[in-house]
Amino acid sequence: MFMATKKKKVITIVLIVAAICAILWYVVMRHIIAARPFVYAGTLETTKVIISARVASDISEFMVNEGDNVRTGDMLVELSCDTYKILAQQIDNDFNRATALTKSGHITRAEYDILARNKADNDLKLNWCEIRAPIDGIVVTKFREAGEVIAPGAPIISIANPYNIWAYFYVPYEMLHKLAVGQNVIGVLPEADNMQFRGRIIKISEQAEFTPKNVQTREERTRLVYGVKVRFANPDLILKSGMTIESTLQNE
Repeated sequence: MFMATKKKKVITIVLIVAAICAILWYVVMRHIIAARPFVYAGTLETTKVIISARVASDISEFMVNEGDNVRTGDMLVELSCDTYKILAQQIDNDFNRATALTKSGHITRAEYDILARNKADNDLKLNWCEIRAPIDGIVVTKFREAGEVIAPGAPIISIANPYNIWAYFYVPYEMLHKLAVGQNVIGVLPEADNMQFRGRIIKISEQAEFTPKNVQTREERTRLVYGVKVRFANPDLILKSGMTIESTLQNE
């Protein structure tokens, strides 16, 4: 009888100690979680330029392929522009004759101006037949192939600048006073062993909007938030468009 009572007391003491430990663990963890800053997630994007045709023609040749690095001014695509080349011969002859006749006074200034305008217009279109890179970057997509006939406005090729990469983070109103344009922050790639990247806030939206649809839960999508645009340094081109990057948006 005495042993049974003693055993019950031991069990009771053990349960009490276990309960106290559980309460202490809960309190400690709650403080740790409360002190831990909230992590925001954003999808990386890059500057992308889609280059379209300005004249109707067939594609003569591509000078680049997808994945090639290009510099501003590099030749990308050549259009045949046979129509404008044929017109150029006649227009140039007419303009040269008009220039000579103007000096001798056998043609009016108005007639000369019309021929000069025609020459400038055709020269401009011939210049558009050589499509050059408007930015430094990497060729992302070829929308057409050599030999295809295209109309003005038809997309031909796209270039992205992987060095100019950013993400939008969406924060609640109460977070705005902690942020400022020009503020340095750190971005983290969890899938890459929490590799860190330096970032800088370059824009804070002035108007609230609903959380984008790609946020997982409906409850989060119905919240009003403010977009914060952060540009990240990407010297080694580790960051890619479409990746998810995380940040506390706190000072570096």
